[in-house]
Amino acid sequence: MYQDVRFQCEIRKSQKFRMDYMWAQMFKTYYRLNDLATNWDQARQICEAEGTYLFIPDSLDEMESFKLLMSNMKAQYTGIFMGLHDKFSDGNFVTLKGESIAGTTIELLWAQGSPDNVNGTEHCVVMTREGLLDDRPCDDIYPFVCKILGSEIEFNEKCNNFDLAYTPRNNGKCYKFHAEPLSWYDAYLICKSEEGNLAIVNSADEAVFITEMLSENLHRKVPDPNILFIGFSDLMFPFQYRTILGQSLEDAGYSTWGHIEEQTSKLDSNHCGAITSEGFLQITRCNRPAMFLCEKIINNTAE
Repeated sequence: MYQDVRFQCEIRKSQKFRMDYMWAQMFKTYYRLNDLATNWDQARQICEAEGTYLFIPDSLDEMESFKLLMSNMKAQYTGIFMGLHDKFSDGNFVTLKGESIAGTTIELLWAQGSPDNVNGTEHCVVMTREGLLDDRPCDDIYPFVCKILGSEIEFNEKCNNFDLAYTPRNNGKCYKFHAEPLSWYDAYLICKSEEGNLAIVNSADEAVFITEMLSENLHRKVPDPNILFIGFSDLMFPFQYRTILGQSLEDAGYSTWGHIEEQTSKLDSNHCGAITSEGFLQITRCNRPAMFLCEKIINNTAE
């Protein structure tokens, strides 16, 4: 696909990562261009979910090479989001790692007249097709590139993935608790980005384990610390609650509702599934941010 040898994909016994990333030997780095354009915050979240980070260049050569990568973008997009922002202090741009770009080669790449913070709303950074930096609103929509150095990759042997935050249980699953609240839709997308799914409760024992995990995080400042998004909804069939894999809750193995939950589930605005700190299933508003749990199946062992 890419003619420049710097972006040829290589399969090596000593250097492997997710199949949707390409290996650039010249920079000993993996990259993925995401054509599904989104805002800066969601771009950051998607990269982090994949165990990588929103693109930050390490050299002028790397920036120059990205002009080639960007030539594969759809014509309507003028740039890609980068892992740079001044959200903490106007005009003081830093990387997602908290490093100031003042006095670095990155600072030399601003387009003429930038950064200019038009209308006081431009706090995120894109790289244009010309390889220059420009500040833009974080809510604008652009493609983005996720990146990770080969030397930064660690393999999670127990969960058979590249995310050390996943921890195994003796039920054939690995789990990752997300304390940063997102909408149900974004939570679903993040779990998919991690090559997993929003967790599906398959037994009463699993429900106890999940509620214990939620109880440990009740102190967090989120819209509702008493619920955790999990993988069921009635989005496909109204008032027919099914898991994201298409099972009924009964067939999945856990369908315990509280009396209040049974009533609130009938509200037209509530369509997405959660579990409460008491272990009851609940249907709530999909767009109201909540903590969530991802799971990855590692074998076919049943609980």
